[in-house]
Amino acid sequence: MNTYEKRLQRTLDAVHMKKVDKIPFSYSGPAYMAHSQGLTMAEYLSDFPKATTAAIGFCVEHPGIDTLHTPTISPYGLSMLWYSQVKIPGKDLPADELWQLDEKELMTRDDYRAIIKDGYAAWSEKFLAEKLDNPAAKMLPFIQSAPETAQRMAQEAQIAVINGANAGSPIESFCGARQLTNFFIDLIEEPELVKAAMDKAFEVGYANYCGMLDAIHPIGAWIGGWRAAPQLMNHETWMEFCWPYLHKYIDATVERGVLPILHFDSCWDREIETLLELPAQTCLLMLDGFTDMRRARSILGDHMALMGDVPATKLAFGTADEVYDYVTSLIEDVGSSTGLVVSSGCDCPLNAKKENVEAMIQATVDYHIA
Repeated sequence: MNTYEKRLQRTLDAVHMKKVDKIPFSYSGPAYMAHSQGLTMAEYLSDFPKATTAAIGFCVEHPGIDTLHTPTISPYGLSMLWYSQVKIPGKDLPADELWQLDEKELMTRDDYRAIIKDGYAAWSEKFLAEKLDNPAAKMLPFIQSAPETAQRMAQEAQIAVINGANAGSPIESFCGARQLTNFFIDLIEEPELVKAAMDKAFEVGYANYCGMLDAIHPIGAWIGGWRAAPQLMNHETWMEFCWPYLHKYIDATVERGVLPILHFDSCWDREIETLLELPAQTCLLMLDGFTDMRRARSILGDHMALMGDVPATKLAFGTADEVYDYVTSLIEDVGSSTGLVVSSGCDCPLNAKKENVEAMIQATVDYHIA
């Protein structure tokens, strides 16, 4: 096997609970990566060949990286996920600021009724055009560049891009468009109306997601839980309004031989046992520092591999020794021979310290597997 194949296989072996020769490390955090290579955020978001070159340079400088999530990104994808405006560096913000969601109430309860009556596809097309200035069209340069980016990462950096598609519960877009407080009031006051609209949205989202997987056959796909985190609602509500959608997305991903990367931000402690419903040793649970990974391991055992979870605050404000010790302790407690892919908790932050990022990666290289 060449270096690319060895790195990818090491990661997949950890997912399947096979002993690894090195603790795999998967890098997530394109903003820091680009910034560390001297690009402003405005350059990074507008020149995808240059952004890809920066990602390659970063990975070559850090040979302990085994896989990568997103070498390039379009912030308009956040508009598509959360149905909110996004402020762009160099346009709405200074050139080297991080992109920002500008979330406002753009949807009313009447929109639920319109979705049920006219269908989600028609409503969504109109909403995106009138309220968000067509983010799908603005994403086209990014989408068109993605295959070449992945190919260059494989050839020039010997790194696999493992996140090739994304999915999430309809809660994500409805929360963004309604604003979180309004949405949860809707859940309390008109749950049947909300659920009917969510079912319509899921039908369209599920068909689009399956079509994307069938067309591009990625290595892995992010199935996200952000606003859908269990900490925001009780168990019964979560089981009705979140889990069925996520479960179906995960099943569709597994059926197609694609790795489901469960990008579950915020605290998922209460529903870790629910994840035992998923097929054994087929998913990678990516946590961001708010879920207790040691408890998750004690519940899941060898049923599911874990990814994470060096906190952004530690990378930005801690010391290199603190980061190194955190990773080493995590390996010893959660996956000293397999079942763990080390990464940052969600994305490595833009303001991370260089020495802290290096310590996070180096700790996986130095760890001796008995």
